Parts: sequence; C-alpha cells; structure tokens
Amino acid sequence: MAVGILLLVFGVGAAGWGAMFLFDLRGATGKAVARRNAVRAVTGARNLDLRLTEPSRLGAWFFRVVGGIGLLGGLFLGFIGLALTLAE
Repeated sequence: MAVGILLLVFGVGAAGWGAMFLFDLRGATGKAVARRNAVRAVTGARNLDLRLTEPSRLGAWFFRVVGGIGLLGGLFLGFIGLALTLAE
C-alpha cells in the first residue's frame, strides 16, 4: 500500500511539473530558456569558449516537449499508484 501511495504522489508531482512547462504556466518555459542561456554565457566566459556565449538552439519548444513527456509519464505513474492503492 505504501508503494502505491508513493507512486501516486510522485505521479501527481510529475504531472504538475510537466503541465507547468507544457502550458507555460507562470512563464516557466521562458524562464528556463533564459536561465539556460545565462548559464551558457557564464560557462563560456569562464572557459573562454566563444561558442557557449551564443544562445542555445534549444528554445522554448524543447522545454514544452519535455513538459509534455513529464505530464504523460506523471499521469501514467499516478494511475498505476492509484490502482495499487485501491487494489489493496
């Protein structure tokens, strides 16, 4: 029973995280892209690698795809956890 509840909680959390990125709730996708580009610029400046100072090719679409996968995986995991919890 504890495993089912644990899977249910993790599934709901993953679905919430995925929905946040997929539907760009509170600007999560834009913030993630800006944060990624800032980290690349700092890393490029530290290593003197000018290729890293350019913006990343992975834009908002990448984080939305990852969010969609997280949402679907979280829902699947949550349903498995719910089934295990109700089965016992």
